[in-house]
Amino acid sequence: MFVDGLEINNWNRSTVKKVKSGGIDVVHATCGVWEDLAGAITKIGDWRHFARENSDLVRIVGNVEEMHTAKDEGTLGVILGFQNSSMLGDDPEMAGIFADLGIRIIQLTYNISNHLGSSCWEPEDGGLTRVGHRMISAFNSSGILVDISHVGNRTSLEAIESSEKPIAVTHGNPSSFCDSPRNKPDYLIEALAARGGIIGCTLYPRFIGGSTITRLDWCQMVADTAEKIGVNHVAIGSDSVVGWAPDALGWMRNGRWDRPKEIEDIPAFPTWPEWFRGPEDFESLSEGFSEVGFTSEEIVSIMGSNWIRLFKDVFND
Repeated sequence: MFVDGLEINNWNRSTVKKVKSGGIDVVHATCGVWEDLAGAITKIGDWRHFARENSDLVRIVGNVEEMHTAKDEGTLGVILGFQNSSMLGDDPEMAGIFADLGIRIIQLTYNISNHLGSSCWEPEDGGLTRVGHRMISAFNSSGILVDISHVGNRTSLEAIESSEKPIAVTHGNPSSFCDSPRNKPDYLIEALAARGGIIGCTLYPRFIGGSTITRLDWCQMVADTAEKIGVNHVAIGSDSVVGWAPDALGWMRNGRWDRPKEIEDIPAFPTWPEWFRGPEDFESLSEGFSEVGFTSEEIVSIMGSNWIRLFKDVFND
């Protein structure tokens, strides 16, 4: 089973077909970023309507059994997740409520700090707050996977230590490969793996070093990471952005807090490498993994079974 640890697409039937064309069976789809409580509920409702009206192609899945059923029936299994926790407010009870509505993965912070902890883009990382510790406990109890992809290093390390269950970087790379605040230092990745967690290595151009990076370079980075922390702790989270209007990145990146003042200040989506234009090229990554020396069994683990094992452990199956 092929699993993509994160895509933040603008979903419609053609998007689903493109994702499926890459051999992907299950995808973690971003369902909320900057929304408040009402906005997040609306997004979940939109997804439920979309899945119901397109049941021949896609279904929302909340556990591993449902993922296997989706694959067997030829539909794309979608795990709903938030890339922020702002929609939960300061009430840990909301974790269970959102879990009941189908949310299975929640990132502690997005691109700015919030009431749980610090973002990776902040000049000072204040660490996990008191409510952050309590919220992680609620995530554990509710079967929600904690995501630290956009989270500051101190906050991330404290989240790893605070969580009773393994957590994940659903989409990120070692900063030794690409020096960006969004990527993770080796000590953090090692701590993540030591507690059973997974890093979903990303293909987003800004966090691999640009469109000129070769497939061999990227796959070698995955191999180097697997050698450091173990192949069972490495997977893929492409961070694909299919179907958006050219000006959507500004909202996606900054929400309301940092709106561009001029048209020329609106950020453009980066150019993707020719060997990975989007989820349609997912299956071809297995060829690159073979080129850097991974065995067939190890490739199966990286392409999906590592995620499945983590989901089974965390989602209270």
